[in-house]
Amino acid sequence: MTISGSESARKLLVRLLESADRNATTVRTLSVAAGSPKDPSPASQRAWRERLEGAERAGAVALVRGSGNRREVIERVRLADADLLARELGTTRAGARAAAAIAAARAAAAGRDGLDQVIEDAGAKWAKGAEWYRLPPEPELVRNVFAAAAGLLDVAFGTHFRTASVQTSGSSKFLERHAAAVCAILRGALALPDDSRQDEIWETLGLVRFGHPVCLRAPVSFADPVGIRVYGSAVPWSAVNPDLVAGCKADGDDPDFIMTVENWTSFNGQCREIGRGAVIYTHGFPPPPVRLLVGRMAALWPHAPIFHWGDVDAGGLLIADSIRKAAGRPVRLHLMTVSLAERHGAESRPLRRVSGIAARDDDFGELARYLSGNSCRTFEQEMLRPEDPLEAAQ
Repeated sequence: MTISGSESARKLLVRLLESADRNATTVRTLSVAAGSPKDPSPASQRAWRERLEGAERAGAVALVRGSGNRREVIERVRLADADLLARELGTTRAGARAAAAIAAARAAAAGRDGLDQVIEDAGAKWAKGAEWYRLPPEPELVRNVFAAAAGLLDVAFGTHFRTASVQTSGSSKFLERHAAAVCAILRGALALPDDSRQDEIWETLGLVRFGHPVCLRAPVSFADPVGIRVYGSAVPWSAVNPDLVAGCKADGDDPDFIMTVENWTSFNGQCREIGRGAVIYTHGFPPPPVRLLVGRMAALWPHAPIFHWGDVDAGGLLIADSIRKAAGRPVRLHLMTVSLAERHGAESRPLRRVSGIAARDDDFGELARYLSGNSCRTFEQEMLRPEDPLEAAQ
């Protein structure tokens, strides 16, 4: 049976070793506060002390004790020899793990142009004990990720995304699971800008992704390639092939307002409980067909006010901002206010991602300033019942 004190001491030593790997070039002596095990029992305290003293006898650490009547108290643990400490813990240092991962990456990259710098960047992260684009320094996984990225460069233009994933990795979901690392590799191989998004990289390679249906309730219609019309005014809502969105046409009376809704439950509630208005489901962060539809509707009904209803958090406000850009004209936030956050929200750390919106002199700026502050609260939109935005604004 593992005694909690021994495990507490091990975690302390692991933290010290991780600090050594992160600060490999430092000339100062690294140390951590010893603290004490959470379990106050004599057996736990004894096991904790024995584990630390064992590491000291091995030459891995030096224990700093108090003075006077605290001379038996271990106050800090100083690093003496990181390699000996790794041996004492039965683990491999980050540098050695990084070297193995780098070798695996080079073997999988097979001399592809542009990947030397990518591998160096990844190795620098791994050598400090950190992941690189969510990719840990596990040689087999690194080999598979780099091989998949290199393999995508040989996949035929027009291949479906999941088919390409199977061809390059043997799994239809591999590219989705490791998209961050694969795209980072491809940016180097294709000499793309550092801010190239994943969907832009897939499009550059000609990978095809079938989009989800666009869900809406609005007085519009669409025509498929053979002229069959699809209507957006079904009750409670309609689903339209995203390929048809560009042909959106008005079909009925102008709506009193246009509303985009971030989450599925709230979209259904809005369509079922509020009888008027054009309503569009954004699928979370809106994909290109949804953004295209928003822009199309904004142009069809230039006098209809546009509202967005989403979560009151960083993601919700950034989604709203993407809708504003797609509409090309002002968008108002619906049920996304500071007062509602104070009433319904849970405490959150400052959300710095929205600080770029904080300078605006509108409801977006007001909410961004609140969310990027030190005492903000956040909540998901499903906590609130749907409301008619024109009545709520009165």
